[in-house]
Amino acid sequence: MSPFNYWLAVVVSSIALFGIGYAYGDKHASSACAIDQTQAQQAAQAKVDETNTGREQVAQSRETSREQIRVVYRTIKEKANENPVTADCSLDANSLRLWNAANANTAAPLLGKLDYRLSSTATGEVGKVGGLARQPHRVDGALQPMPRPAP
Repeated sequence: MSPFNYWLAVVVSSIALFGIGYAYGDKHASSACAIDQTQAQQAAQAKVDETNTGREQVAQSRETSREQIRVVYRTIKEKANENPVTADCSLDANSLRLWNAANANTAAPLLGKLDYRLSSTATGEVGKVGGLARQPHRVDGALQPMPRPAP
């Protein structure tokens, strides 16, 4: 065998070994990437399943609550139809005023009691335009000091 053929065989076998190693490494890297993707997809699916389970529990509890409300409403409706109110429920003027005040969350003055609330004009700030006569005022609403007599 000539030295040229020898070196040619060495170069060809080196290229072949390099190609085989490259192909094996590429296959190994592709497999590792596919495994990582599969694990990531499984983790994401597990999280989605956990979220869906929680949502199903919330939906089930809402439906249970709605059913309980329906049962209570139906019971109240049946009891109301069984015992109709036959009494006279009319109110006189004073009772109606008290009823409306209670429902409006305000206290209505009772008849015969004085109303000591001030009108809106009497509750204005001191020093504002529209206040009492001869009252000194500034633009910012503060009182001006009274001048002192000369000594």
